[in-house]
Amino acid sequence: MASNDEKSRWQYLNEEAKAGRLYLDPSVATSCRDASNRQIDLFNTLKNELQHVATVTGLGRFTAADELAKMLGMKAIGGERDFKTAFEEHIAVLELIRDTIEISVKKYEDQQIAQAQATDALGNGY
Repeated sequence: MASNDEKSRWQYLNEEAKAGRLYLDPSVATSCRDASNRQIDLFNTLKNELQHVATVTGLGRFTAADELAKMLGMKAIGGERDFKTAFEEHIAVLELIRDTIEISVKKYEDQQIAQAQATDALGNGY
């Protein structure tokens, strides 16, 4: 499961990016953003497939088998420390990472544009 420290770290970096104190080179950030999106898509696919493993059958016709099937099904969805919750937590962190990267790149690009405009203004004698 995604740790609270991990989420807190990315929330802090997200705020730094929004404040314009975190800049990432667009060429590097694009690869990171794309990797984050691929991982988000994978986790969403896996989370959606959990319904297929939430109902466990074929363990036999006795009480212990029924209890084991229920326990295994709840590990997928609805139980303590289940996979569905873990995927949701990881997706939330990955979305935060992706959003932080996008904010940082936008700030970097805005800064580059402002510097180019300032240079042009100086070159034109303004």
